[in-house]
Amino acid sequence: MIGRLKHSLPEKCPECGKPLQVRVIDIKTMEDGIPISIPKEYIACSNKSCEYERSVEQKRRRRQEADLTL
Repeated sequence: MIGRLKHSLPEKCPECGKPLQVRVIDIKTMEDGIPISIPKEYIACSNKSCEYERSVEQKRRRRQEADLTL
C-alpha cells in the first residue's frame, strides 16, 4: 500500500533501520446510499524496497451536523 505522507516518526524500522512514516489512504464506501471516502492511517517504512507496515488504531470521528441535514 502507498498513500499520502502525513508525517515522519522519530522511531526506526525494525527490519532495515530507516525512519517510519504515518501515511493515509482514502477508503471509498457507501453510507445511506451516498458515496463517501474515509481516511485510514497506517505506519510504513520510508525505504521503498522495505515492505514493513503496521496498522494504527483509528480515531473515532463524529459526523458533523451539516452532513446529517442532506
